This record gives sequence, C-alpha cells and structure tokens, in this order.
Amino acid sequence: MAEKRMIPRMEWASYMNTGTKEAPVWSRIGEGFTDLSETKEAVEYARHYVHEKTERRDVMGYAPTIAFSCDMHSGDPVIKRIADVHDLELVGTEAQAEIVSVNLYEPVAGRGFKAFKRRYTVLPDTKGEGVEALILTGAFAAAGDMEPGAFDPEAGVYTAGLEGGDG
Repeated sequence: MAEKRMIPRMEWASYMNTGTKEAPVWSRIGEGFTDLSETKEAVEYARHYVHEKTERRDVMGYAPTIAFSCDMHSGDPVIKRIADVHDLELVGTEAQAEIVSVNLYEPVAGRGFKAFKRRYTVLPDTKGEGVEALILTGAFAAAGDMEPGAFDPEAGVYTAGLEGGDG
C-alpha cells in the first residue's frame, strides 16, 4: 500500500490552449495568478416523498466555474488571452478557451497524468483593483462537457480517454 502524503496545490495544474484547435499550444496557468479555484456548482433535484421523513437529493448536472485573479504580466499568453476578452469585450465563441486541469499526482502509464479538458467562457470582472500591480479578476464558466484524458506536460500533449492507464 502506498504511503499517504499531502498533495501541494502546485500539483493541480491548469493549462490553457493559446494556439488553435488544429494546432494547440498548452500554456501553463501559473505565473501571475493568485487565485485559480474551481467550484462545481452541482445542479440538484430535491424531493420529499410523503412516506419518508427525509428529503432526497440527486445531482442532475453541474455548472462549474473557475474563479481567477492575476497580476497583469506582459508576454504571458494566458494573461494576454484574458486581457483581450476583457479589453475588446469579446462575446460568443471569441470569448472562449480550452483549459486542461491536470492532476500531477496521478500518473497515467505512458501518457503523462490524469487530466480533464473542457471549453470555458472567459467572464471578465474587474481590472485595476488596488494601487500596486494591475490586477484582472473574473471566472472561467463551463461552455460544454468535460472530457477526461491524460496530459503530458513535457511534450505539451493532451490525449482523450483514460482507458489503458492507471486513472
């Protein structure tokens, strides 16, 4: 049995496709980011049957968001993408990005690490809060279903599906 260990936050990594769908470039979301926290926002179906004391609840779906806060850094492709959505007030698919969340603590044999890819809409919130660094805040809101797979950070390659791995 493997020894238990505390998983540091830095082992849950996120990458944004700053290339194209046909030629993805997976850029690490990290430098400049002070918050990148996911909320699943489960959609519930609740009911109380007449013959029971307790209400029943089932999860019927999800509406995930990832809140972000970042210091504006020049030359960072992820921050540039967020700033473009904010500054140009992009809408529709122009305001969307693919993000892969990677569990760097869960290897998948020969393929990297357990990962989850999803398309998100960039929802800008504030720009310029505070007086020191220029800060951008907002959220990434799910714009489609999650696709489980594996991600190899060394090669910058995402592959769909977890079959054949340890995940």
